[in-house]
Amino acid sequence: MKKPFISLIAFLTFNFSYAQIDETNSEYSVESIGKISTLYKFVELTKQVINDENIYNFKYQNLEFPQMKDMINVRFAATDEELNEMYNKILMSSKMKKNDPIRYIDLPKGRMGLTRLSSGQIKILYTSQGSNEVKWTWLSKGQLRKVFGKN
Repeated sequence: MKKPFISLIAFLTFNFSYAQIDETNSEYSVESIGKISTLYKFVELTKQVINDENIYNFKYQNLEFPQMKDMINVRFAATDEELNEMYNKILMSSKMKKNDPIRYIDLPKGRMGLTRLSSGQIKILYTSQGSNEVKWTWLSKGQLRKVFGKN
């Protein structure tokens, strides 16, 4: 008789706990601006409006090497104009020459480096403040347009 009773209590506790978590998270809805998912990478840009401020979350995971946990989640506040400026800076990286130095965009909790791959794709590097570890991904111009909702 004790086992069914304990199971019932555990079941109710889990359901009510989940309901409370779900309620608090739904206060600010998340809007997906754009994402791509291939065998080699996952990249997504989302937006939340919190206290009349646009909070963007740029996340990517390099799936090319499964033994590596090459994943990053970059949160930053930006106006629509600032996000468009960021998009243009990233897009301009596709026109860089092979020997050009890496261009940087400073963000509140780290630094995004931009360079060009030999195939004309854009290589995005990110280093968190206080870390030497570089997380990276790459995008074609078409993939960049899709992630930033420009298609």
